[in-house]
Amino acid sequence: MSDSQKLFGTDGIRGIANQFPLTPEFITHIGSALGEVLGRATRKPLALIGRDTRVSGTMIESALAAGLMAQGFDTLHIGVLPTPGIAFLTRALNARCGISISASHNPFDYNGIKVFGADGFKIPDEHENKIETLAQTERDDITRAVIGSMGQRRDDGKHIGAYVDFLLDAVGRQPILRGARVVADCNNGATFELAPRVLRELGADVIALNHQPDGLNINHGYDALEPRLLRETVLRERANFGVQFDGDGDRAVFVDERGNFVDGDFVLAILARDLKARGKLNNHAVVSTVMANIGLEKSLNDAGIKMERTVVGDRWVTERMRALDAVIGGEQSGHIIFFDGGHTTGDGLYTTLRLAEVIVRSGKTLSQLAACMTRYPQVLVNVRVPRKPPLDQFPPIQDAIARANAALGTDARILVRYSGTENLARVMIEGKDAAAIEREANAIAAVIQETIQ
Repeated sequence: MSDSQKLFGTDGIRGIANQFPLTPEFITHIGSALGEVLGRATRKPLALIGRDTRVSGTMIESALAAGLMAQGFDTLHIGVLPTPGIAFLTRALNARCGISISASHNPFDYNGIKVFGADGFKIPDEHENKIETLAQTERDDITRAVIGSMGQRRDDGKHIGAYVDFLLDAVGRQPILRGARVVADCNNGATFELAPRVLRELGADVIALNHQPDGLNINHGYDALEPRLLRETVLRERANFGVQFDGDGDRAVFVDERGNFVDGDFVLAILARDLKARGKLNNHAVVSTVMANIGLEKSLNDAGIKMERTVVGDRWVTERMRALDAVIGGEQSGHIIFFDGGHTTGDGLYTTLRLAEVIVRSGKTLSQLAACMTRYPQVLVNVRVPRKPPLDQFPPIQDAIARANAALGTDARILVRYSGTENLARVMIEGKDAAAIEREANAIAAVIQETIQ
């Protein structure tokens, strides 16, 4: 392999399982490169590995472990666990790195590799670049551990209990959901057992949906922002609220008791207000992305809270939060990041418990809390593309955006970008006139479809 390809996207390595770069042969190279970049020490280093419920997970897990053990790493295999649980346990167990094998919200045929450093944060770009180069370099002189220093594999899921304790401790182990009925859609992913268990331990009457994974049904029917099955179930069962988790459990979106969708923007508005009221919102700042609805920005401004936007991707939100010493940030997709409880990444279950705590403390329903924000109409059109050349090099696309800006005026916001994990161009427009923004978004999408071949 002479020319190195870009392997890491905004959220690790991702692709179709059993196709490059997720073939067992190449994954072993990735594991070996990981071991070499993260380094061996006099004490045998530990790599913690967990996965979601995809049928390809164990194959990828075994190949990664082989490469790591060849570099002298011991590997500890936790089994099925949400990605944030891996980040938490990496620090708790003093591991050199933590690896989550998951493709998050993508369909079952996808999979991926997310790598956390010893601090529980995703490894920095320079490490990713070195891993990419080493994994794709044919070398006969690669440094490997001698026989007596080779790593050992250990399978042990008992450490999941420490993560459960962390979640329960976040709300003081109080039965804050006693008497509440909660619908939890696990999308047959990594939260399938853990989410109902934790919610029940806090006293909830839990109605679990999509909690019987078979390796192929993860994220089947998943709707990131408007989970309609969840809505129907909340209304039918007269639940207090419903929550939907994605495949690896780092995202959560909600439905209130009236059937309204409550996405990550609403959650940020609610939680930021609560933190500020209790004097725990550092610098009165919240970090979100360019995809956040303008209604969130207006809601926060009304409460005396400033919002900073980053490019899309939780790693960029995390970096900006660390720079600002902010305690909360996140994305409209439900990826909410807290830094006030020892966490280092977005966690759907943790977000659910913190939101439930605010509901109980305030004495209000979720719909009453969500009334602090008014969502502007927003349209998102996805266009499948064969490649991702810079959009600004295509005059027809730029002309289409300019025409839309002129037609919609100053009350609209247009964002055209590529997905960080899929071959998609995304056209997002928000404004006051729903019909107009949909018309203009489709017009821009049509030009992209015609232009990028």
